[in-house]
Amino acid sequence: MAEVVGAAGGAGAASESGRPDALGGPAEGKVSPLLLLALFSGLFLVFLDTTVVNVALPDLQDDLGADVRGLQWVVDSYLLTFSCLLLSAGALADRIGAKRLFTGALVGFTLTSVWCALSGSVATLLVARAAQGVTGAVLMPVSMVIITQLFPDQKARGRMVGVQSAVAGLALAAGPLIGGLLVEQYGWQSVFWVNLPVGVLAVAVLVVLLPHARPEQRTGMDLGGQLLFVAGVGLLTYALIEGNSAGWASGRILGCFAGAAVALIAFVLWEARQKHPMLPLGFFRHPHVSAGAIINFTVFGAMFGAVFLLMLTLQEVDGLSPVQAGVRTVVMTVTVAVTSVLGVMLGERVGVRLTAFVGAVSMAGGLAGLLLLEYQDGFSHYWWQFLLLGLGAGFAGPPVTAALLRAVPEERAGTGSGVGYTSRQVGSVFGVAVSGTLVSHHLGSGASTALAGLPLPPEAVDKIASGDFSGAAALPERIRPEVLSRVGTLFLEGTHLAYASGAGACGVAALAALLLLRRRRAEEGGGAAG
Repeated sequence: MAEVVGAAGGAGAASESGRPDALGGPAEGKVSPLLLLALFSGLFLVFLDTTVVNVALPDLQDDLGADVRGLQWVVDSYLLTFSCLLLSAGALADRIGAKRLFTGALVGFTLTSVWCALSGSVATLLVARAAQGVTGAVLMPVSMVIITQLFPDQKARGRMVGVQSAVAGLALAAGPLIGGLLVEQYGWQSVFWVNLPVGVLAVAVLVVLLPHARPEQRTGMDLGGQLLFVAGVGLLTYALIEGNSAGWASGRILGCFAGAAVALIAFVLWEARQKHPMLPLGFFRHPHVSAGAIINFTVFGAMFGAVFLLMLTLQEVDGLSPVQAGVRTVVMTVTVAVTSVLGVMLGERVGVRLTAFVGAVSMAGGLAGLLLLEYQDGFSHYWWQFLLLGLGAGFAGPPVTAALLRAVPEERAGTGSGVGYTSRQVGSVFGVAVSGTLVSHHLGSGASTALAGLPLPPEAVDKIASGDFSGAAALPERIRPEVLSRVGTLFLEGTHLAYASGAGACGVAALAALLLLRRRRAEEGGGAAG
């Protein structure tokens, strides 16, 4: 795949396949554990920052004065730039080299994390989070390119994909727990400060141990495709998040929906005519690529939307501290970590079709189970839903991602990983946007009725209708419990709409697994055309 041209630390010798013997070439088959630790540490930070901020949202809301819409943007500004640039980052790694990209992006990610921590307003934080997402977008697919270079054997590479998936799953699921511990002790800024020491140490190790590899592709970047993709996904996300406050029938929102449709259609037409497209449409002729994109989009969209709402529910409605809320997610954290590795292994033994189907059904079952939650239910009422969510993420995502990567040509590993990760992250963007919008709309339309008969000023009702509960603590003691009970019940009703939508999306993922993953080892039939 790539010719090794040198590596520090005595790793410059290359095998006949063009890989460094000391760092993963077939001659010795060994990779420095310290190198893998640094590589996966960088990846851990990227995934951690997609969920660690969720548990900090109430604290951030109190400090910066954000409503539910603003909190959606705190999460989605990162996910949006993250998802929109993944395809370009994967293609860029195929062209200019993985080491330069990965280490440079990790430096950028560390610096933008500091920027987030220093933000003194919602607007500043949104810009910093967007910049952080740009650098994170590079790290995800490029890490897969590095794994492909270091592990030429498909079985060994498959195991490393499982480890990578476990790291990602652990970071995603552990985010609320880590965030809770940090926020309660040091404030919301600490969820960003924690990236600084880890990032610095990881960069130092990668500079010394990661070998250089000369990329084979020297073609130009597909800037037109990139701009159209960013415009399409960005406009659609903006319309979904802002539609409730601006009015769904307003010219601004309708214009955004129309612009998104035009941009995305133009993107497909543009890519079909390019000699070196950012997204080779021929990849999707392989059933494992199509299934991987659909399943990653739906399952992780449903999961991210659910986690976003669960963290708000546990703290704003149930009154738990950040640490208490984070501890409630340990069941999901452990399950994701275990099943991410187990899912890839089972996919190789019994087939990706069955494994992915079980994962999608488990996720749907967990989301359907969340519909049973009522106001201030204890942990005994929802631990098993968290277990099913973790099982679904581990069994549905990693196996189909591994199968997707085996289905694309090895020299397009960066682009292939970009396809898998982009579908996952775009799904996450829409999951948070749709879930938050459903809850915001339900609050806005039902707050006046739910709070009728209580001696509340109109501005207090309007504030609650926007999803800002920060003023509830200042209410008179004689009405505060009743207000919290009614608002909490109304909020839960809105989350039920979101959970039901997510369960339906996972039903689509289950069908995709059954219909598209028909051959147990379809990926062995040859790579998808690029």
